[in-house]
Amino acid sequence: MSDKAATTRQRLLDAAAAVFSERGYARATTKEIAKSAGVAEGTIYRHFDDKRELFKAAFAERTALMRADTLDRLPELAGQNTVRENLRRLVLALEEAEAAIAPLQAAMSSDMQLLEALALPVEGGAGGVPTTPLVPLAAYLAAEQELGRVKAGIDPERAAFALFAIPFTAVTSARMMRGVTITQSADIMGALDVVLGGLEP
Repeated sequence: MSDKAATTRQRLLDAAAAVFSERGYARATTKEIAKSAGVAEGTIYRHFDDKRELFKAAFAERTALMRADTLDRLPELAGQNTVRENLRRLVLALEEAEAAIAPLQAAMSSDMQLLEALALPVEGGAGGVPTTPLVPLAAYLAAEQELGRVKAGIDPERAAFALFAIPFTAVTSARMMRGVTITQSADIMGALDVVLGGLEP
């Protein structure tokens, strides 16, 4: 892909994320997205098969950025700082990242086929716990467990699932309360303290 094509594709992804977030998946049109990106509508179809594929690409890019910024390097922190401080920073970063992609998640809520296409696969989770986006967090907890900084007998995958649920629940609650900001609030830290109480030796 040429530099010009890559730049155009990125403009389309950015425009799509903005339009889908504002209008929702069903109401957003490729014409609106093209206008926002400053290109002809036909340009979209040189990069994506249809509106659904454009949405999937925009959503995948943003979730990939979230992982790169907050999760993928986490196992390298094992043995550094304290477990509590590492997880506190992670949960707050995930809350911010989750808030950024929440409008896209809401945009697709009325399209069951799209929801199914973007559903997280279940891989290696005991009892069907979805672990795919949580592998780095589970790996971090397992490494800390080997160092004696996480309680023996704790299932790292299930603990990762519980930790990941904290920022997701915070963002969902904020939307339900019409935008009340709860970042770094006692609610988030209190929930983290509850989980940490079961993790720390």
